[in-house]
Amino acid sequence: MDSISNEEYQRLIKDTNVIEKDGFGIKVLETQHGEMIKLFRRKRLLSTALLKPYAVRFVDNAKKLHALGIPTINIKQLLWCPSIKRHIVVYEKLEGALVREALTKEQEKPAKLFQNFGAFIADLHEKGVYFRSAHLNNILLLPNGTFGLIDISDMQIKHQSLNINLRQRNFEHILRYQEDKDLFRKNLDSFLSGYNASSLLIDEQAEKIKQTIKHIIC
Repeated sequence: MDSISNEEYQRLIKDTNVIEKDGFGIKVLETQHGEMIKLFRRKRLLSTALLKPYAVRFVDNAKKLHALGIPTINIKQLLWCPSIKRHIVVYEKLEGALVREALTKEQEKPAKLFQNFGAFIADLHEKGVYFRSAHLNNILLLPNGTFGLIDISDMQIKHQSLNINLRQRNFEHILRYQEDKDLFRKNLDSFLSGYNASSLLIDEQAEKIKQTIKHIIC
């Protein structure tokens, strides 16, 4: 990790567009060259981020996902700017459409798209990826028809596939918004067909997943 001065930081963000900000300042910028700049602050004085900053987790998770063959962002730089007390990650923009937008707009073959999305979520679970920030506006449908992960700080990657309890909890994260529940309600069978075909769950476990999702969306 390199430390940069305020002057270097100002040069880094020159001519960028602000994509996201909050009451604490800028969070995400986009450069003119197709790169993203994400700023991380420590939210609490005493937290695990003191030992392992969120930016470092973000970078480490990207490396682990690539090793598992899961599409995600490509990291270019990890920086620290003392003058603004922010860690900074520069990465290549991952091109694609937000899954919520794609699933909402798909009129011709929504069943196939939901089936593929189910297979993708199953693949994450089988590879031990517990993506706590997962929701349909935080996963991309890529131009080649596969899916990719963004905003990957809040994630655990286990050494084995997720157990049934973690899978159930993860669906609570994925389906936290009403518009996503509405989409799933219309296409649940297609999603489950893709999920079950790509998972190693026994029938009893698959039924628990089905009932969990039905409980969430009803």
